[in-house]
Amino acid sequence: MKKRMQWMGLVIAGLLVVLAAYGLSQYGPPEPPQPPQPPTPQQQGGVALLAATLTVAQEVPPPNAATPPTARGVAVLLFDPATSTLNFSLAYVGLSGAAVAAHFHNGAVGAAGPVVQTICGPPNQNPLLGACPTTPSGFLTGTWSVPAGLVPTLLAGGLYINVHTSLNPPGEIRGQVVPVP
Repeated sequence: MKKRMQWMGLVIAGLLVVLAAYGLSQYGPPEPPQPPQPPTPQQQGGVALLAATLTVAQEVPPPNAATPPTARGVAVLLFDPATSTLNFSLAYVGLSGAAVAAHFHNGAVGAAGPVVQTICGPPNQNPLLGACPTTPSGFLTGTWSVPAGLVPTLLAGGLYINVHTSLNPPGEIRGQVVPVP
């Protein structure tokens, strides 16, 4: 009986080895896990996802000392390279007063740059949305046809958004527009 049990154990062990060998021959050895790679615009159907987090601390020059330090905003943007259109939604809260203007600017982190497109308010050079909301919190959504010369700058994180108030005419909150991996 003992020999029979040993023999059965050997047969089962042999079957397991054969099954394992068959599995490896069919599927190969397991591959080590790979870290996730950020999707490219082509992997997302050609559309690039971008975002901006607007804060008081990012504004250049620094806002008036009376500015609420909790003023902030967030923007989500989708850029379609086939049509050069940028769809955006920007929400902001806690400003020192009503927004008087919001713009896209050309400029690196920590540097002030020129307005390249008015979102709302002045200067009245084709604002995308007209007047800004008349409250310290608001939501702006629209579409911008990005000039071909600015597309590489946009996709490289070289544009920023800021929101201006009466207390802070140069800008109260600012956020760099950056690609989302």
